[in-house]
Amino acid sequence: MKKRAFTLIELLVVIAIIAVLMGILMPALRKVREQARQRSCGARLRQQVLAGTMYADDNNNILPRPTTMGGWMQDVAITVVHYMLDTGMTREMFYCPSNANHQKDNDLFWEFNNGTWDGKRFTNFNNGSFIVSGYLFITQMAPGLPERGDIIRYETDDMPKIWLEHNQHKHPAAREFIVDLTIGVNAPGTKFGFNFGQVPGGILARAGVYDRTSHLMSDFEPWGGNSGYLDGHVEWHHFDPQISQGGGNAIPRHQRGQNFFW
Repeated sequence: MKKRAFTLIELLVVIAIIAVLMGILMPALRKVREQARQRSCGARLRQQVLAGTMYADDNNNILPRPTTMGGWMQDVAITVVHYMLDTGMTREMFYCPSNANHQKDNDLFWEFNNGTWDGKRFTNFNNGSFIVSGYLFITQMAPGLPERGDIIRYETDDMPKIWLEHNQHKHPAAREFIVDLTIGVNAPGTKFGFNFGQVPGGILARAGVYDRTSHLMSDFEPWGGNSGYLDGHVEWHHFDPQISQGGGNAIPRHQRGQNFFW
């Protein structure tokens, strides 16, 4: 009996079919994986909100605030970090699994100006020590430091956005407390006018790497972000610059050229 083998043309046809199927399936697979990261990120954010409000309950209702002149919204004082860890949080919960840079270069963020991390707590730190977290804390500066400027909005409604100071604000279900990191620098000619995937500045500039928005479709288009509210619930919002806040005078003067959206 003669053995019949595949011809070269038949093999090429099979390979072409597989390539077409992969081209169809890969975007869907990436979307499913990102949706899983969104849910995981939202769960981490919810834990931070709960730990932050517990901190306020034990500190005269005052929410965690930046305690240094830099005043970045990602900065969390080491004393607050220790409190949040004591509530059951872990180091990983301070960072979104969707943010590749925060996962790859995590030590740059977690161990910035903090003394020594022994695997459980920081030692040899001072009152000004902090971590650079993977989320934005929408809170006012600590007493004795310059207040933040007004939050710029792309639209006006009956619920103006504010920098939170305590856990007793009215309408807690509408007050963002901790939100996903969406950060961009001006990039004319792009879809929204910003580069969200390569953001220079701060701690990363000295290390030669970039900061980055979480949940990106591309460097120039965010997917959206989770928002944790003062009442403890978390919502997912698709990115829409017509309703998103941030940028301009909403950021401390030391964050020149960078815009934040939530």
